Amino acid sequence: MMNRRNFLSLGFGAVAIAAIPAKLSAIDFRETLPKAWTATKVDDAIKEIFGSSTLTEGSINLSAPDIAENGAVIPVSFDTTLNATKIAVFQDANPESAVAVFSIPENAVIDYAIRIKLAKTGTVTVVAEANGKLYAVSKLVKVTIGGCGG
Repeated sequence: MMNRRNFLSLGFGAVAIAAIPAKLSAIDFRETLPKAWTATKVDDAIKEIFGSSTLTEGSINLSAPDIAENGAVIPVSFDTTLNATKIAVFQDANPESAVAVFSIPENAVIDYAIRIKLAKTGTVTVVAEANGKLYAVSKLVKVTIGGCGG
């Protein structure tokens, strides 16, 4: 005879298993878009990933520090209400411009936070593909040496 505790634990386990998506997939953009990862200019990397570099400014909120005392760990977060299918992060301070590419599942809430590395002062750009257009937002991040702020 099954007691109540065993019954509840089995029930919660079944609910947890049912909540796991039936199909998870990831695209290895380094393999499928190798030129994007060696592009030294942001426009070239955007064109490699999205097929175009024609951008519409706005519709994405980008948060990054104005001044970063440690270029090795710069917090960058972004969100949007766009129904985006792909989002990519770029920077112009390091030799390779592309930082990350995200494939967005349908009806996902887009609110991401990552940490990036900048060798020197540079501009961080986030590009989202939605409704056949590319939307972008950029922010200059000043990287200081030794935390002196100047």
